[in-house]
Amino acid sequence: MRTKRRIALKASLSLFLLLLLLLTACSLVAPTKQGGEAGPTVRVSRVVDGDTIELEDGRKVRYIGVNTPERGQPFYEEATDFNRRLVEGRRVRLEFDLDTMDQYGRLLAYVWVDDTMVNLEMVRQGYANVYTVPPNVKYESLLREAEREAREAGRGLWAASTASVRITQINADAPGSDRENPNGEWIELMNTGDAPVDLTGYTLKDEANHIYTFPSFVLEPGQKVRVYSGKGRDTKKALYWGLENEAVWNNDGDVAFLRDSQGNLVDTFAY
Repeated sequence: MRTKRRIALKASLSLFLLLLLLLTACSLVAPTKQGGEAGPTVRVSRVVDGDTIELEDGRKVRYIGVNTPERGQPFYEEATDFNRRLVEGRRVRLEFDLDTMDQYGRLLAYVWVDDTMVNLEMVRQGYANVYTVPPNVKYESLLREAEREAREAGRGLWAASTASVRITQINADAPGSDRENPNGEWIELMNTGDAPVDLTGYTLKDEANHIYTFPSFVLEPGQKVRVYSGKGRDTKKALYWGLENEAVWNNDGDVAFLRDSQGNLVDTFAY
């Protein structure tokens, strides 16, 4: 009888250890599989802009996966106002991903008002473009689908311009270090129409917030011009962003947005 009890005890102990190992393994992989975990329910005291809010305890929250226009850019006011209508003064639920704070000390979160994810709604209504930074990619496919729908519908940021300028090429990977050789990366534009296009006030932007504003410049029919990321003297065939020790175009993929002086979308180029 003692032998049988000893065997049963060992079996029970082995089963317990196996269950413990399984639970531990699940706890380790669950955050990665689920993309993070839900956070607290908090009240929004102030909307900073289209993708940032301030909570009643003073902490700031940056929306994950999206980017809205900065102050002074077209659609800044519209994006900020829309965000304000969604969340200001309301209690919201924060959902975290793998990285929960950025370099500026802001919380990174998906923000929910009841069943509405604010990040997604900003994109769906055309007030934000998708901007994902790994490892926070839990809802990337959902956000990109919403962006595609907003663009096809011509909402907000995706209102189309009739200008005949197209982005024809991007050289994102400069020889050597991108930061040490910013003029090794460039973006090329071409006037595909039969009339000159005045590019004065047009902007080029990546998925983040690198923005180049064109000086007084006219692109003739059939003419091409390259915009180099570094410094140099502007000519009819070459313009210079003016950056120093800084790259614009990500080597592993990015999107270029060309907008006219009114903020309407002229062309995009994804690679």
